[in-house]
Amino acid sequence: MPGFVSRIRPSKPAAVFGAVAGVALLVFGFVTFGTDAGAFIWLWGAFGVGIIAFNLWAAFSRKGASEVVESDERA
Repeated sequence: MPGFVSRIRPSKPAAVFGAVAGVALLVFGFVTFGTDAGAFIWLWGAFGVGIIAFNLWAAFSRKGASEVVESDERA
């Protein structure tokens, strides 16, 4: 018999705010450093896209969760 499974994720408003903050982070990085920053700007962009993707997934995915908690009550 399967145990209890709970999914923990940020609230939809918090996740959308996180995605907006990620966009602001990208814009800030590209405006401040431009394309002259070399590999740093690519790393900055990759982190920004990751933040945006994670937050949008958490906000709009039906089963999206940042942490899954499983409990087995047999013990």
